[in-house]
Amino acid sequence: MNVVTALKFYISKMTEDSGPGMKVLLMDKQTTSIISLLYSQSEILMKEVYLFERIDTAVHNDTLKHLTCLVFIRPTKENVDLLCKELRHPKYGVYYI
Repeated sequence: MNVVTALKFYISKMTEDSGPGMKVLLMDKQTTSIISLLYSQSEILMKEVYLFERIDTAVHNDTLKHLTCLVFIRPTKENVDLLCKELRHPKYGVYYI
């Protein structure tokens, strides 16, 4: 199995395990690059991912409780701190980490 196949399998597993419905993908700078290399916009839309957010630039103006959030970030101290901040004041209805 090559790296591209392994990553596509991982992302597919994330989207399937979260169940049906509209999803947002919460990423960091590096994982955003990974997703853009793996999937076209139409391919990721087929997985019911309709919104893409960066954890380091996320704005909390609106709450989107009808969306399921799939968190795809690297386990760095900065990302963990940002994720803790996000979860203290959740913008989305459900989170899959």
